Amino acid sequence: MPAPTETRPEPPLLTLREAVGTFVRDGQEVLFGGFAYSDPFAAGHEIIRQGRRGLRVIKTSGGLLVDQLVGAGCVESLLMCHAWNSVGPEAAHCLRRATEHGIPAPLQLDELSFGGMTMALFAGACDLPFMPTTPARGAGHDTHRTFATDKLGTTTSPFDGREVDVVKPLRPDLGIFHVQRADRLGNAQAFGPTAELRYAIAACRQVVIVAEELVDTEVVRARPELTVAPAFAVDALVIEPWSAHPTDSSGQYLRDLEHHRLYGEMSATEEGFAAYLDEWVFQTGSHAAFVEKLGEERLAALRVAG
Repeated sequence: MPAPTETRPEPPLLTLREAVGTFVRDGQEVLFGGFAYSDPFAAGHEIIRQGRRGLRVIKTSGGLLVDQLVGAGCVESLLMCHAWNSVGPEAAHCLRRATEHGIPAPLQLDELSFGGMTMALFAGACDLPFMPTTPARGAGHDTHRTFATDKLGTTTSPFDGREVDVVKPLRPDLGIFHVQRADRLGNAQAFGPTAELRYAIAACRQVVIVAEELVDTEVVRARPELTVAPAFAVDALVIEPWSAHPTDSSGQYLRDLEHHRLYGEMSATEEGFAAYLDEWVFQTGSHAAFVEKLGEERLAALRVAG
């Protein structure tokens, strides 16, 4: 991440198509923000449309976004805390097919606890060699390592001599994050719970922000505590309303439970998932058309009053 400077230019204001085309490359390590809320779905759909392959994905709460990327054949490896369809709840069917049967392609899968992932991102954000974490031994995270073979280690506490579990820093090549608003300088603000968001943004080598709306800098300055990404940390800015759908955007719209159910039903089979992608991702062609397909009645039901 570049150091702050008085002469750094404003980040480019791009369309989703331009941002994915410029920043997402085959085989790249990509962290997707969100913890089953504020997931950058619009960016994920554009990655699927552009046919990216071999991505090494990092995601705390995998959910539908990861499931779709895996099912579309975009992902080679996945480091996550968990992945499921929270409505039902039911399994992330594409993820299960990939891990159990190699459909549509074999998937390398590794896990960390949310605490472990957060500490790894904190270490990356602060340029530390490692961070202590809650005990991982016995949970399987220490023994199940398909590609992140050095994600966990142990050291001795200098205070009481006890053995302590530690995590290796995460410094993803690229991070894609959804926020509620940003100004033209790139200052990005998020409402509601932010979980590991600040650490994750600071840990990434490049950052693409997808915001619901563009606001004046005076609006940002009036609530500086909401800023999760300062301007100097942002490499590109996209303005895309409803870009976290079907997850929620705190203070703006609710989770679309009906769409979660629809996806769960369709993705239960390979044929159903292919039909979902065709109808909702490829035929729409853009996120704006995806939103139009949802319909004003559905959008009105999801909007948060005020």
